[in-house]
Amino acid sequence: MSAGCNGLFVDTPSFFINPGLSESFEEVARSPFGPGGAISRVQEALSARILILSGLQLSTNPRVVKEADTLAGAGHDVEVVGALLEPSLGERDRVLHRGKGWKYTELIDAEATHPGARLGWLAARARRRAWRGLNARFGVENPNQLGYVARQMLRYALRKPADLTIVHNPQGVWAGAELVRHGRKVAVDMEDWYSEDVLAADVSTYPVKSLKRWEEYALRGSDFSTTTSVCLSEALTLAYACSAPTVVYNSFSLDERKSMDGEKRDRRDLSLPSICWFSQVIGPSRGLETLMDALPDVDSPFEIHLRGRSTPEYRYSLLARAPDAWRTRIYFHASIPHADLLPRIAEHDLGLAMEIPCNRSRELTITNKLPTYLLAGIPVLASETEGQREAARLAGAAVALFPAERPRELAAALNSMLSDRARLRVLARKAAQAAERVFCWEMSAPVLLGEVSRTLDKTPRSHARATFV
Repeated sequence: MSAGCNGLFVDTPSFFINPGLSESFEEVARSPFGPGGAISRVQEALSARILILSGLQLSTNPRVVKEADTLAGAGHDVEVVGALLEPSLGERDRVLHRGKGWKYTELIDAEATHPGARLGWLAARARRRAWRGLNARFGVENPNQLGYVARQMLRYALRKPADLTIVHNPQGVWAGAELVRHGRKVAVDMEDWYSEDVLAADVSTYPVKSLKRWEEYALRGSDFSTTTSVCLSEALTLAYACSAPTVVYNSFSLDERKSMDGEKRDRRDLSLPSICWFSQVIGPSRGLETLMDALPDVDSPFEIHLRGRSTPEYRYSLLARAPDAWRTRIYFHASIPHADLLPRIAEHDLGLAMEIPCNRSRELTITNKLPTYLLAGIPVLASETEGQREAARLAGAAVALFPAERPRELAAALNSMLSDRARLRVLARKAAQAAERVFCWEMSAPVLLGEVSRTLDKTPRSHARATFV
């Protein structure tokens, strides 16, 4: 077992990416666990029917899209099961799936105008609201509190004779636990520690205690599992006495660099340094308040670019925290499709990953922000969580750390990094190298393929009689 979070690794399992990694990308690619080895093993096997349960939209669940692309590219018959919950993102979902070698099934379509489909969406919303109310009033926990399609995903999966079902997100974990009971081959992806990632405002309506049991049952009964950091893998193993989840970092393909157009569409004054931050939502509990509070102690001006969906009320409250002189240099940008994101990040000098360790999940995971900045070729200033310390050890000088929620320390780090433009250019090269060496999908895909190959080679379980549909 590796020591993981303290940077010391002894007898590290071969499926972990070694934080002491010093081999070049080409050397790793030639290894038994590199792209050639894993892919060739998978392609030699018969094509398998693989079902991926997401329950979310493709445009908000990029990890599922990468997984489906990889498995379909290896010759498998892949189907993703999700739901269209936000009509404004429907076209992004269609673009993501267009021309792909895998099938996409939406169990709910909030965009639909057909009376039957519309009624189904309204019923799902009412069902979730009612069950959450029951939990708040009487402490009654139920999988319908996890989302809109948990039971529908299970019913759909039980009707499909899949050779392997990979489950994502809390609804998928519950469905995965039930599929384990039915003797199905199941893999579980823990992108976050779901039962530990619940906002305080939602605890009274969310089935936290039950979700812990479902996580334990699914992880202990799965054929393999994956997660986003060594620290999180070790914590899950300790908490649930399960096999260590394989680490598949939240990275993207080096091919996405081809989209980098060299243009400066976001920046206004090129004489100033520029920092950026992105998320699906610009909102509280994401470290942005710490950034605003740090500005009085910053020595020199720079531009701040924030990208994601936001409300006018939150934008106003955030600007109100900033000194007057800074407000004209803070820019809000709308959320854009993932395919357009990398070139917009690449035009800046520094990326911020200001995760707040408000719970164990936030403390241990590595989100897709940090690997995306590195892929774009810009250095990163990250809050000091266990997960991001792990990433910093792997990325070297390309990632600097500051204590989370400490404005003065953040200001000092910004002063240090942005005062020397020549050093920023050196760090940018190191960021690109860190992406090539560790934080790219070309390094993660073989790890996933190797787990799938080994699982499909196992003797199938004897299927238990169905007890719940």
